[in-house]
Amino acid sequence: MRLLINMRVFAWIYPLLIGIILVTGLMNNAWFEIICAVCAALFWLVQLRFTTLLKKDEGIQKKQCKSLGFFLLLPSEGIIAAGVLLLFWPFSLMSTPITYGTAAISAALFIFLLFQMITLIKNTSPAGRLLRLTLGAAMSAPLSLSLTLVLYITTTDEAATLSCMSVGIFGTVALFIAVNIAMVSLCGYKSTRNSIKIISTLIKDRKLLFARITILRDAFLVTSKTAISVISFSFFMFANAMYSAGMGVARFYAVRMHAQGRARQIKSYRFVGVIISAASICYVIYSVRLFGGGKTESYPMYIALVIALYTFVEFGFNVREAFRLRKSKALEAKALRAISLSSTLLCFVLTQTAIMSFAAEGDNSFTNALAGVVFGGLATLVGLYIILDSLFQKKICEPQ
Repeated sequence: MRLLINMRVFAWIYPLLIGIILVTGLMNNAWFEIICAVCAALFWLVQLRFTTLLKKDEGIQKKQCKSLGFFLLLPSEGIIAAGVLLLFWPFSLMSTPITYGTAAISAALFIFLLFQMITLIKNTSPAGRLLRLTLGAAMSAPLSLSLTLVLYITTTDEAATLSCMSVGIFGTVALFIAVNIAMVSLCGYKSTRNSIKIISTLIKDRKLLFARITILRDAFLVTSKTAISVISFSFFMFANAMYSAGMGVARFYAVRMHAQGRARQIKSYRFVGVIISAASICYVIYSVRLFGGGKTESYPMYIALVIALYTFVEFGFNVREAFRLRKSKALEAKALRAISLSSTLLCFVLTQTAIMSFAAEGDNSFTNALAGVVFGGLATLVGLYIILDSLFQKKICEPQ
């Protein structure tokens, strides 16, 4: 009974505070406050649904909680987007009293959420368990708003960068919580560790399907790099986008090998090696031109950080795929490992160029060119190895 009373009080006060922040943001044309308020409202709607399910029996809770985790993805991504926009849009700082008042209200929202988590700590029902996680994700909105306001009041030089990083971290944590809620509810409300094991087993059983999904990931990488190249007017980023496009084509042929006969597999395997070698040689030629007086672009720090973060994520995907396929001797797996290794090698060049553009003074074209030639050359050797190995496999396959 006490828990339900606390929930009713929370249901009235929490949206009232969100409404105050939203109205204040609209009156002052403060876009960041508006986004945080809208995201907080979306979190609250999911919390409200979980709260109503607390009164139901566990069977109904398990049935109706399954889709709620997916609704949390939208406000979580909204928080991340707000953090990124801090680098590109000027922050609308309100008058000092209103700013301090908004920060205080945000802190009050955080305290309300923390108090609700404490009251639910002994609730072991499916709805209670997922509600605690939802409250943790919802903390990202008031924390992002209060911290950003404080940073812009106390400092101006690094406020945008620090706010972007902090808000991005809060939003990412909320996104992971949302994914965890969706995963746990879909896997029968087991623990997070057991749910991950279930998903891992599912991926192994349907590895062809998930390999095809990675082709969509390559398309996303190409689109993202192309967008960054347009925003930053960078031909270097466009060259990296074209390399990713080549790796996407190679992955497409590698995935198709699963349903092919042995002779056809060897031909596709060799073609993957040709694509890797050709794309890497083109990258080396692009890098060599820098020795003759060409220059790499100089990125603002915020764009360079976005590129570096993006590249680290791509690097993680490539390493994970290579590790997952490490024990397989199938030609398809060997081709996919080669693609991941080649993509990883070029990630080093992109990361170095992005970071050195703002961390090191002077013209870094020679260093970037050297990295492009070295890692591009290594990627070319990977492609040549696949070609030679395909010829060896063909020799074994042919009758004596």
